[in-house]
Amino acid sequence: MLYDRLEKLAEDDQPIQVGIIGAGTFGTQIIARICQMQGMRIAVVADLITERGSSALQMGGVSREAVTLCDTAAAVNDAMRQREFAVTDDPAAIIGSAVDVVVEATGKAEAGAQHGFDAISAGKHLVMVTIEADVVVGTTLRQLADQAGTIYSLAYGDEPALAIELYEWARTLGFRVIAAGKGTRFIPDFRKATPDDVPRLYGFTGDDYNAQVFCSFLDGTKHAIESVTLSNATGLTIDVRGMHFPAIDLRKMPDQLALQSKGGILTREGVVEAVSSMKPDNTNVERNVRGGVFAVIDAPDPQAIESMAAYGEIIGMMIGKQSGQAMIYRPQHFVGHEMPLGIARMMLSGETIGAPIGQISEVVAAVKKPLAAGTILDGEGGFTVCGLAERAEIARQQNLVPIGLTQGAEVLEAIPDGGLITYDNVRVKPSLALELKQQQDRKTTGP
Repeated sequence: MLYDRLEKLAEDDQPIQVGIIGAGTFGTQIIARICQMQGMRIAVVADLITERGSSALQMGGVSREAVTLCDTAAAVNDAMRQREFAVTDDPAAIIGSAVDVVVEATGKAEAGAQHGFDAISAGKHLVMVTIEADVVVGTTLRQLADQAGTIYSLAYGDEPALAIELYEWARTLGFRVIAAGKGTRFIPDFRKATPDDVPRLYGFTGDDYNAQVFCSFLDGTKHAIESVTLSNATGLTIDVRGMHFPAIDLRKMPDQLALQSKGGILTREGVVEAVSSMKPDNTNVERNVRGGVFAVIDAPDPQAIESMAAYGEIIGMMIGKQSGQAMIYRPQHFVGHEMPLGIARMMLSGETIGAPIGQISEVVAAVKKPLAAGTILDGEGGFTVCGLAERAEIARQQNLVPIGLTQGAEVLEAIPDGGLITYDNVRVKPSLALELKQQQDRKTTGP
């Protein structure tokens, strides 16, 4: 058992040494949880605000006296030998240290790509929490990790990884996956939401939150990123640009997430989709999967569906009376609190919870309002653009820019309301992420 193997590492005083870059909400959950585990320890935390890293460790029960501020990899290694907990503001101090695995949790596409590339180059195993980077250059990073003999993995506990788990369950047992994805709260009017709308639409008071992060959920960008992560790790594709975001009671999902020929909304099978708990009139769907993940499946042998239907909702499965399809789902996800399970499995068994198999889909950028030449884009969750899920071949054909590369980009010519960001109408800021993306696209399309 996993617990027994971790306990043995603890008994032998050979814990898995984890270095984590980014002590935000997700990172803090990971840090605090690992601090309570056996056989694994947070050796070092990197954050631009070192006090945030120290506070995350203290949430996990580490005394302030046991935390050491380090500015080099050598200092981190000294702290590790003394079983102290290192905190730094320099990710290079983690990447160059003797940690066994690097966890990238900055949430920033360009930073995630840079740190991921550097970690793999240094021969480190990598868990990419920052799916903002994964959807842009994850395919390349995974290939580089394979070449280096290291492991690149998504983060268990996050919705894409849990949906991958359902997908794997279904495919391994011989079922066809019609659609898979996540539940959320979204209506089309939210596309143009800005950080200024966050307090009103979320009901927040005070200022103890990151408005741009919450806006990325509100305007649908984060849901597109999570869905494209799932797409690229499974081969499932996008049905329509921006996805359908249907507001469906979970009992009706097997019938609605079906081909149009069967009375559903899909034009093709094998897609990713986000299902809303909120109707366009702002009322809530009675029974929904907000916060959960699902897979709508079918079987070549009718007896399988019929047999499972006999159990009904008791086993957490919904059966479509019209389509004959079934739906399995998990109603919740626990984000960083579960994530250490994925690290343990990866390090002890060499198994990933999921990784890109190719650039199947992209998160392209559309403007929220008319933009004049000279405008500087503010990226995911900002005032200028939102992200839409799209098939990768269409994104390449239309020269569309991934939203992960829009931060700091300059508009070269006026873009009308709802227009798409292309490599022709903006100047993208130079970065390693851009270089890796360009290389990745060239490999796909050829010279």
